[in-house]
This record gives sequence, structure tokens and C-alpha cells, in this order.
Amino acid sequence: MEIMKKIATALLITFVGLQSFAESLYDKKIKDVRLYDIFKKEGVPEAALQRTFEFLDVNSGKTIKVKAKIRGREKTYMSTRDVTIKSDFVAVIDFSKPSSQRRLYIMNMQTGAVTKHFVAHGKGSGVNIAAKFSNIDGSKMSSLGLYLGGNTYYGGHGESLNLYGLEASNSNAAERDIVVHAASYVSEDYVKSQGRLGRSWGCPAVAPGIIKRMLNNFKDGGLVYAYHKDLTASTLKDPTLQVVQEHVEEEDIDLPEEEESVRKNPTAATPKTNSLPTGIAEVQSVPLEQSRD
Repeated sequence: MEIMKKIATALLITFVGLQSFAESLYDKKIKDVRLYDIFKKEGVPEAALQRTFEFLDVNSGKTIKVKAKIRGREKTYMSTRDVTIKSDFVAVIDFSKPSSQRRLYIMNMQTGAVTKHFVAHGKGSGVNIAAKFSNIDGSKMSSLGLYLGGNTYYGGHGESLNLYGLEASNSNAAERDIVVHAASYVSEDYVKSQGRLGRSWGCPAVAPGIIKRMLNNFKDGGLVYAYHKDLTASTLKDPTLQVVQEHVEEEDIDLPEEEESVRKNPTAATPKTNSLPTGIAEVQSVPLEQSRD
């Protein structure tokens, strides 16, 4: 019960309209096979499936109002805007896996198709394996939890997708400029040459070849879940910092093209936008321990 109270206070978006979701995603079938079972067979972590399915069962179709805010550091203003939670696509990032593996799952909720991709984590989270996560600005760590896709903008990495953090563990996503963007250090060739992906400053950076798909599928209400199998409960108990226990630290060497190296280059642009949405929302949440087979 205490965990549920924390969830309820952590998810703070203001609803301006409600729409019931008649059919549970657990009951949805593609050619007589449950959607849930299709995704599970494709290797999507079951705990992450349960979390996203339960969230969408309760919240899909609801409209949230993201509050206006003046961002002092950039001296910019984001206007209030409405976003409707969509259930056409869901992305799960399994940070339990090393960056050298395809750990981004994009699930088509209409067809049952699953594609798997590389995705980077923040420099502060680890080298090849992400073992530390934080919501603190300046930590350069990735943040766990549920996100909604916002609007798109053009920055130093080209067209990128703003993210709304929906939980206490990622509520500072807007202030930290946590966005989905393309990066040259995210590719199979980079893994083959360096042994791992390059690292961002906390953003879930993807390969240039899939950024358009991410923008089109997740802008204005698409659900993205950053997950770690060992930290689901601690994300709620200690949303500021979560650490994988008994993790052996790797030697931290900055590689060519990754964010730390790019930012040291004075000619490299830093992604900035005057329209990065932010806000606190109140959405109904579901118990993490609840399971449906």
C-alpha cells in the first residue's frame, strides 16, 4: 500500500478529459494469439510488459494538460499543451542488458510486430552496462520509469523527440533535456569496432536509421518505458538514485563520437529547443507486483 501511495504521488499530470479503454490489452489477440504472448515470445521482459499493459489499460485515451513553464537557464517559455495517451506503439528499453545488445523493443500494438534496436544510456550510468540511474540534473545518468513522447524539435542531433517523465524517478526529464535523438555512436558497426555503444548524457539515443520511426510512432502521446529488472521496486522507494548491487565497475574511457567527446568539441552543437514541454501529471497507476498471465 505504501508503494502504491508513492506511485500515486509520483505521477502528477492534470487530466482535461477522460476516455475509457473498453478492451483490456491482455485480451487482445492477433490471429487468435494473445498480443501479450506474442511480445513475451519475442523476448520483451515480462515485468515490463505487465507494467505497460496495466498502465495503458487504465490510462489509454486520456488527455493530459502539460503546464506552461519558464525555463530560466535557457530563458525560454513552453506553452501549455494537451497530449492524449496513445496505445498504438509501446517502446521498452531493457537497461538490464549491456549496450552492445539490442535492448530497445518497439512493439506495434495493432499488428503484434516487434523490432529490436540498439539504444544508448547515459555516461554516468556506466560503461557497457548501466548500473546507476538518477533523476538529478547534471548526473549524466539515464532515468528509469514511464515516459510519454512529446513534440519534436530540431537541435544539435537533428530532429529529436521531447519526453515527459511520468514518475518520481524521471520527473526532471524536461529540465534535464532528456530526449530521444539520433547519434553516430549508436550502431552495430560502432559496437563491432569499440565493443560497446557510445554514451549520451542521459538521453536514450538511437541509431540514425530509426529516428524517423521513433518520431512518427511516439510523438504526442506514445509510451516509452525505461526498465531494469533489478531496480523496479527501488525506483519507487528511492527515486533519486538507484544502483545495481554487486556490479563490477568497468574502466571509464571516453570513446570517439560519444557525447562526452562531442561536447568537448567547441564546434559541436548542444541540442536546445524553445518548445521542450514539461509538466507534472496525475495518472492512475497500477501495482508493480500485479501479474496477469
